[in-house]
Amino acid sequence: MESRHFSRPLATAARLGDFAPDRHLFTNKKVLLTGEVATLATANGRECFLAGLRLLVRICSKITVSLPSECHELRTEATRIAEHIAFGGPIRFIDCTSDSGAFDAILSVGTEARRDLPWTVINSNGWLARVSSGNTPLDARCDQKNPIGALGAASLGVGEVFKRLIGLKGGRGTLLDGFSFSLFSYGAGETNPGPILPQSLHADSLLLVGIGAIGNGIVHLLSQLPICGSVYVVDNQAFLIENLGTCLLIGPADLGVAKAEFASRILSPTVEARWYGEDFVSFREKLGKEIPYPKAVVGALDNIEARHQVQDLWPDLVIDGAIGDFGCQVSCHKWGPDVACLKCLFRQPLGEPAERGASRATGLSEERVRQPLQCVTTDDVRKAASDRQEWLGARVGVQICSVIQEAMAQQLSRERLPESFAPSVPFVACFSAAMVVGELVKSLSGLATLLEPRFQFDFLRGPGLGEFFPQSQRPDCVCVARRRNIELVRAKRFRAGEQYTTSPR
Repeated sequence: MESRHFSRPLATAARLGDFAPDRHLFTNKKVLLTGEVATLATANGRECFLAGLRLLVRICSKITVSLPSECHELRTEATRIAEHIAFGGPIRFIDCTSDSGAFDAILSVGTEARRDLPWTVINSNGWLARVSSGNTPLDARCDQKNPIGALGAASLGVGEVFKRLIGLKGGRGTLLDGFSFSLFSYGAGETNPGPILPQSLHADSLLLVGIGAIGNGIVHLLSQLPICGSVYVVDNQAFLIENLGTCLLIGPADLGVAKAEFASRILSPTVEARWYGEDFVSFREKLGKEIPYPKAVVGALDNIEARHQVQDLWPDLVIDGAIGDFGCQVSCHKWGPDVACLKCLFRQPLGEPAERGASRATGLSEERVRQPLQCVTTDDVRKAASDRQEWLGARVGVQICSVIQEAMAQQLSRERLPESFAPSVPFVACFSAAMVVGELVKSLSGLATLLEPRFQFDFLRGPGLGEFFPQSQRPDCVCVARRRNIELVRAKRFRAGEQYTTSPR
């Protein structure tokens, strides 16, 4: 049963192969969550701690929490959350820790760095997320409240814990030392906390599509921000046991609950939230009839077709979060500027030569694939992509034609797996969510974005090595070829939308 709880993180770690020697063991290792009084007393410190707790339970079954005696209210809240979210095993609360060396990883919310222990410290200030797993202590200033930076810091910190638990080798990624990252500017090493959040953010008829791992993070942040107005939430699935390993907010009691309904309950105290537990095509039929077309859409989707369906609404703004195994991305698509839309950015794959597909599936070079009667050699393994070396190494001496047949069969099987089994880890999804909500806040505040349209990085290497990917509209895309018609449709839709009023279900 536990393997199903952690199936997504386990599958993600397994793809690292020999770069993660403990990839099959990490869920049973011991982790301590603790913190310093001064940092925990701030709003950001509190959120770093609670988000860290919510994330750690998704990757490890043996969590111990130790809080300073002064933190009575935080302990009460953490205990309540722990009772709701715990699933791999009970979360243990202790008054003090006399043997910190008994833990495989320690996550602290504060400033102190320690190299004598498997120690990672995090905190945040404004839009800044800070983390250190080395000798360098963190800046103590944490007074500018911003849950976006706090969730970013918690995600980075739990990512560091994950690296320790799987025994990540340096060739694939390294621990971060005295690192800070701005979710406002996407700059590493920054000390400027960025602009203060406005007292109110009006989001009328905001559409949120997808309440999986990224969507959970988005909903969590929206519930903490001063957002008012109305939100439509669309997702046709219910939470399954596999979602426990990736979705920030849920616990065992939420299994079987419609994702859209769950999100609506979280959001309702601050906004007028309406939920639709149906596929997007069915929901789209209601637009322009029962409810207005949205001017802004936040997408937390996992496939190309769904992204194209969202883009077909042609709103003023689409913000999209995306993740891979450890890839983390945000993209921002405004109507008007010469910036790629979702259809430009996410293209359906074209057919490819058989040799190329077989090479990708096996790790063998295309030249070797063309020699089907020869056998796999250790040299083939050495030259293979890192994520295929372990698999290919177990087939040394086997004829290449047989290896190709096996690999292609496995690939087909993976492609047919339901969405609930897609490999992912919660800290990558939540960092993507933080970037998505950051872009939404910028838009609602009238602040400019640097995205044209996306920013992307490998989580195991850290956002400091992330890159902007500017991309203009593709001349062959519908956003260019049918621009005049889209403009007419947009004008008609938004004029009609003025007659609607929204109210919660």
